[in-house]
Amino acid sequence: MSIKRLLFFFIAALLLALCTPCFLSAGMQSAVQELEKLIDDENRNKYRSHWLSLADRFQQALDEDPEGKQKAQALYYLGRTYQELGKKSFLPSDFEKAEEFYTRAVREHPGTDFAGRSQYRRAELQLRHHRDSAQAYLEYLRVVYNHSSSSKKDAAQEALRELDRKNLEKINGKSASLDLDTVSEPQKTRQPFLEERPITDSNITDAPRQDRADTDSRTARLVDIRHWSSDEYTRIVLDLDAQVDYYHKLLKPDEDLGTPHRLFIDLEKTRQGEKIAGEENIADGILNRIRSAQHTEDKSRVVLDIDELDDFRVFALENPFRIVVDVYSPEERQVLHTVEGEPEVSLDPERARLSSGSLLEQLGLKVQTIMIDPGHGGKDPGAVAGNFKEKDIVLRMSRVLGRKLEQEGFDVLYTRTEDVFVPLEERTAMANSKKADLFISVHANAHRNPNVRGFEVYYLNFAQDEDAKRVAARENAVSTQKISDLQYILTDLMLSSKISESRDLAKKVHEVTLDSTRGMFTDLDTNGVRQAPFYVLMGAQMPAILLEMGYMTNKKDMRLLQNDDFMRYMARGLTMGITSYRDKIEQFARLD
Repeated sequence: MSIKRLLFFFIAALLLALCTPCFLSAGMQSAVQELEKLIDDENRNKYRSHWLSLADRFQQALDEDPEGKQKAQALYYLGRTYQELGKKSFLPSDFEKAEEFYTRAVREHPGTDFAGRSQYRRAELQLRHHRDSAQAYLEYLRVVYNHSSSSKKDAAQEALRELDRKNLEKINGKSASLDLDTVSEPQKTRQPFLEERPITDSNITDAPRQDRADTDSRTARLVDIRHWSSDEYTRIVLDLDAQVDYYHKLLKPDEDLGTPHRLFIDLEKTRQGEKIAGEENIADGILNRIRSAQHTEDKSRVVLDIDELDDFRVFALENPFRIVVDVYSPEERQVLHTVEGEPEVSLDPERARLSSGSLLEQLGLKVQTIMIDPGHGGKDPGAVAGNFKEKDIVLRMSRVLGRKLEQEGFDVLYTRTEDVFVPLEERTAMANSKKADLFISVHANAHRNPNVRGFEVYYLNFAQDEDAKRVAARENAVSTQKISDLQYILTDLMLSSKISESRDLAKKVHEVTLDSTRGMFTDLDTNGVRQAPFYVLMGAQMPAILLEMGYMTNKKDMRLLQNDDFMRYMARGLTMGITSYRDKIEQFARLD
């Protein structure tokens, strides 16, 4: 082949490579123009095939340039196409596809204008399609906070003002009449919970801490590090005064250096608080030492030295923002399997000589110590009806329940015995570190509809309906949108929780309690056994349930909750249910 011919092919290939983005951009522009025509022309937009054909063009552009500059644009317009189609078809599937593409644009291209526009459209879907002004309010706020340079920022602020004027939105039980001029400052886009990124420098530094006055007004403060530790489990909580990005990395032990497992948590745009100790020796379980320092000018680092480690979880809780680290040591327990819903014990020859009591303990089936958790307390009153506060009602009920359980031979522990505030993550940590066999969290419910009533028993899992989300949001002190976000990370958290055992406990307790209590109080209503992502149940190493005894906002339920006889009968029913659950699981582990 001649040199001229080779040169020709080289130039042609180069021109093709350089011009391909131009062709794609032209194709994208043509598709956008067609979309605008479809939206504006009522005579042309009535055929579904027109919209699907246009969606195919945007999808083709996305497929041809999956990592290119027009990806965010293609995702946005795919969402826009399906959103407009949904307005015509009224099909939920079209709106679901629109939300999926908008979400991808926001997550995968946070720094682009199309991310801000997609975020704005997500808010519209919540407001116009789902009719959920509370979640729409949060979506509009995200435009203002996380996409402050977006072309939709002003429109989002106006939408927020309109929602405020109508007084339709409530966040954490308080009217959301915000001064929007105070929320327009940009903040760094938050990373999804449980995201892990590599740390390039694993050496902790001893840079001096600085006072708050020396930091930027948007810099967060690590204000406290709390921990609960035993020989099988440790929970560490990092308390911050603002939400931050965080990253973690686990370093394995180094025999040559004699170092243990080291878990690093880096906190972006964070300063060390005045009360944070640079180093604290723990050595009361699997957690050996906690070290903390200012790693860089705007990054704090916390290092956990762990003697033995089998698994760990890192997740964030909100209101206030804190990062929770659960660490588990290697367990030597037998695994309890189920066959057709019933427990099945499998023993190797070495285990055959175990006594019944020892076997129960090996299998984790022993039910002797019960941790009762009266919800709320102190500065957190819970639901309020007139002069009655949920925190007082559930504390009274917990004492009655505790006495009944002790009469049946159980050992009873409490997360609180007086009117004090106990953070949600601390309650589960107390149960784990004390090696409780069951965890029972006691609550009373509330609803804006005074006709809603009934006894409910919850266990940790995905919320299957909007009402379960609402209850979890109220108990977690977050919005229902946060509950939706939380469900994306719940799968990982459930790996360390006894979900099936908690479900069995919830069913047995509900069944027996209802039968027993209705014998005296025939007007007791029920909404059954339900599931939802409750903060207070996350990370529990034992079967754990949450009771909603009734609705304080309903007159019939409230009369029951004020009745001492009702308290005693319900406590008796709960005790019978717990005893029945214990007897059921223990029978499968007894040797002949």
